[in-house]
Amino acid sequence: MKHALLAAACLMACAACGGSPDETAGEDVIGSEALPAAVEAPTPDFTGIPDWRPVNPADLLLLEVEDGVIAIELADWIAPNHANRMRQAARDGFFDGRSFYRVIDGFVAQGGRGEDPDAVELPQYPPLSGEFTIPASTVTFSPMSDADLYAPTVGHVDGFPAAMNEAGNEVWPIHCPGTVAMARDNDPDSGDVEFYIVIGQGPRHLDRIMSVFGRVIDGMEHVQALQRGDPAVNSGVIADTLARDIIVSARIASDLPEADRPAYEVMRTDGQAFWDAKQARRNRTHDFFFETPPPVIEACHMPGPVRIVEPQLDD
Repeated sequence: MKHALLAAACLMACAACGGSPDETAGEDVIGSEALPAAVEAPTPDFTGIPDWRPVNPADLLLLEVEDGVIAIELADWIAPNHANRMRQAARDGFFDGRSFYRVIDGFVAQGGRGEDPDAVELPQYPPLSGEFTIPASTVTFSPMSDADLYAPTVGHVDGFPAAMNEAGNEVWPIHCPGTVAMARDNDPDSGDVEFYIVIGQGPRHLDRIMSVFGRVIDGMEHVQALQRGDPAVNSGVIADTLARDIIVSARIASDLPEADRPAYEVMRTDGQAFWDAKQARRNRTHDFFFETPPPVIEACHMPGPVRIVEPQLDD
């Protein structure tokens, strides 16, 4: 069963937390000892790079649950086949009326096809080959200088927290709160239409072995509101089907009338504004910090910021 692969790890997960970047930067001091500031690579030339990019409506998956709408940006840059599978299933109406049947506090919310005895054969959705890493030459990777426990280098690709290998020729998305990936069995090439959303501290041990195809850019509060299962009972599968939160509908924004599409912009993680935000987050000098934190940041605490674009009304 697809939840078996994730079962052991769920007991080690805990809730994620974070804060807003500070607006000021300066010398970091703890007690009387000055800490060396983390050193970024030389400041890139940001000429001609806008601070924000629009989210393509064709890349925007909208999952409606009773509590609201969960907006997921699909990531063709890393997992085009898995992203297309989600588009296909949404357009087929496959997810409508299905549920988040396995929700483990501090770990993941899993939904889609379902587990035994709920699972059904789906010949129209054959298993997909895993999409775990890509050549670094195919994307713009914006590195961070901070040390990481799971990868030689971490940074961002197009708003997604990501990592790079030591040779600098391979990149992959990392598991952070809001990461969306395809569940699978032990076979790396067994994902179909069963997905999960990370709802706790990033389970980074799943990096490079699960096919990440998106991230939640809006509505994470609705994911956090989903009914939880007991991780000690059937790996968190909610036995009472009536207690499960239903996916009312799943739609691709580009399929909706233009007037009904939500519009989002993501701060470009290869631009000046995000560079400045990283420096502010790293060097916290606000008076609130009577003991200055070490000048480091973690990639999961710095996803690409998102804003809603209000429609322009005609005069």
